Amino acid sequence: MKIALLGTGRMGSEVAAAAAEDGHEVVARLGRMELSLLSDDAAGRIAGADVAVDFTVAEQVPRSVELAARAGVDLVVGTTGWHPHEIDFRVLTDAGHGVVYGHNFSLGVHVFVRLAREAARLADAVGGYDAHVDEIHHRHKSDHPSGTALHLAHEILPELRDKKRLSDGPPEGVADPATLYVTSVRTGEVPGIHVVGLEGGHDRLELRHEARSRSGFARGAVAGAEWIHGRGGVHTFDEVVADLLDRRRTGAHESS
Repeated sequence: MKIALLGTGRMGSEVAAAAAEDGHEVVARLGRMELSLLSDDAAGRIAGADVAVDFTVAEQVPRSVELAARAGVDLVVGTTGWHPHEIDFRVLTDAGHGVVYGHNFSLGVHVFVRLAREAARLADAVGGYDAHVDEIHHRHKSDHPSGTALHLAHEILPELRDKKRLSDGPPEGVADPATLYVTSVRTGEVPGIHVVGLEGGHDRLELRHEARSRSGFARGAVAGAEWIHGRGGVHTFDEVVADLLDRRRTGAHESS
């Protein structure tokens, strides 16, 4: 498979390395200056790719969608800090191409979310636990809380009967026991840490996912590129992971 990289920062380099490990070829790399303006030249540079992978900034995403449509390639959007309802994907999908996006492209994080949801359900069943979500990222990350932390909170909230709402920050004054709080820290070069805490009167349960490097996100992006190639429509990375897990359970990967 031929991949074009939109964004030449640290994540772009990680995706290039992960793609090479899986036998794919990076045929184009477009940096900030080349992406600042839509042009036939930019589209021409990525037209030889099968899939474009975007790790840029939130305001670039609409331009990346249009650029992929001009070039006639599928698209993976790993950039965070934007909302799907802000983007009109029809310019890409009406031409028969596909896009996959996600709040987090780490396969481990998606396993973690499933574990957290079950842990919240069990803790709620026995009673006496108060839940919270915390996340820590490098100081360069502009959105906070992270999209992953908010997704995590939305996933466990329905499992907690005493929690009626969530807050994307610490409480002002005394904490509301009916609110699930999501807190953030931005410091150093931390790739990403997410924690679900279950605080009981006699003990404490903690589920923690800690990224050791950015390579896990890059490998997920390559998996997303492999999955979306030749598949039309708009999809989330959750769908990609669900499909991969289903294939693993059924053994479909062994017969394909």
